[in-house]
Amino acid sequence: MAVIQQPLGRLRGVPAVGRPLVVIGIVLAVAVGWLASQGHDRTTFVVAVALPLLILLVRYPWTAVLVYVALEPLFAVGGGTASVGPASGPETWLIERLLVPVLLLVALGYRMLGLSRSYFRLSLTDVAIAGFLVLAFANVQLMTANPVREMANFYDKLVIPIALYWLIRVIEPRERELEWLLWMFIGLVLLQFAVGALSWLAPSVLPADWLGRAGERTVGTVRGPGPYTTTLMVGAMMAVAFLGVRRGELSRLGLFAVVAIAFIGIAISFSRGSWVGAAVVLLGLFAFQRGVATRLTGIFLVLFAVLVIASGGAIASFAATRFADADTAESRLVTNNAAIRMIGLKPALGFGYDNFELFDESLKVRVGNMPAQEGSAHHTFLALAAENGVPALVLYLFPVAWLLWLTLRRWRQVTSRNPLHAPLLIAMWLALAHQFMVMNFMDMLHSSTWGTSLWWLCLGLIHVVLTRGSRPEEVVRVGWTVPAPLRP
Repeated sequence: MAVIQQPLGRLRGVPAVGRPLVVIGIVLAVAVGWLASQGHDRTTFVVAVALPLLILLVRYPWTAVLVYVALEPLFAVGGGTASVGPASGPETWLIERLLVPVLLLVALGYRMLGLSRSYFRLSLTDVAIAGFLVLAFANVQLMTANPVREMANFYDKLVIPIALYWLIRVIEPRERELEWLLWMFIGLVLLQFAVGALSWLAPSVLPADWLGRAGERTVGTVRGPGPYTTTLMVGAMMAVAFLGVRRGELSRLGLFAVVAIAFIGIAISFSRGSWVGAAVVLLGLFAFQRGVATRLTGIFLVLFAVLVIASGGAIASFAATRFADADTAESRLVTNNAAIRMIGLKPALGFGYDNFELFDESLKVRVGNMPAQEGSAHHTFLALAAENGVPALVLYLFPVAWLLWLTLRRWRQVTSRNPLHAPLLIAMWLALAHQFMVMNFMDMLHSSTWGTSLWWLCLGLIHVVLTRGSRPEEVVRVGWTVPAPLRP
């Protein structure tokens, strides 16, 4: 650390904020120049980005969260495809598998050595998460045919998102850092909406990777309707949270527009679970922030009407078709009934992680007038219990229940400390409510790392607000500190 920081201090004449950028520029130029001369195109990009980022991330750990939010939706493998395999490139390893866990270890190391002002404390949520990970590890080792492959898959889809939750808590972002996160999500909302709209209006201009379900669902860059709409809703709720503390009319109008665009993107996802989740959020906004909900509804209706007209009515026609489609709903009911039967047969350990598709077909039976039919898992919690057992499901959901109880118990104390606390708590709980509804219509845990990361990101922000707002007033986070260079 001293080796990294000492050159920064010697960049005389350069503002302190700009010194890391100078170092980044130097390292970037050297890496690109050398690797370009070797003819390694893909490696050039990855290494040129990784080396300067390493310096920035070690000095400013919150940058890791910002980089992950900005790049994970672009590089992560999604849409139900395991991210382990030949398709995994160096960017997947650096952004998805190493970035958050490595920075978490660095941040925890700083804290244990007394080199940072982190007020991270273990809580009952951490005990529950540790218990879940232990049970899941035992499940993978005992109940799966290929433990090595499934452990790698489990690491990608669940360990990394949980590590993001811990990293947010250890860093404990301040309001300024949360505003940086807001800007990242604003960019994500605009990008995902643009890609989603173009997939219907002008699909030929998009890469093939972003058109996997063109004409059927809207998936953005994350290759799945669930992660796509979850991204939009979390970004919208971040904007709603800052609407509560913004005073400038232009700034507030911009945030309103971002929220309306996000809801339009969810509307054109043609995912009924996402529609239900969006309706729940809108009802919540009318309950807690009626003025915001009223203006949002008006802006949404106007912009959505413009989009329908631009598509020649095709979007409205397809939405009506989706409402009337009963086949997929029947398939999900039959599959969910099979999942319940699986849970009844093996409630303790389940049938093994990622083994749902191996056993559900043999347990499907006729449900009412609906015949037994093929269909994959479309319910996150039933699939989790069927594969890993009921105890694992209880432990996985315990942090949500515990933080909700703490929110209700400490509401007055926490919200009186900072004007951002109340709108941020409401926004993040509404974002989780949307995700909860989506997870009842599709299996998000096997869908993508990014989709699950958003669940744990919201929980991490909630935990940070509750922690900061309930500890003694004299305990204030001064800021993330890095050890000064040793002097003789």
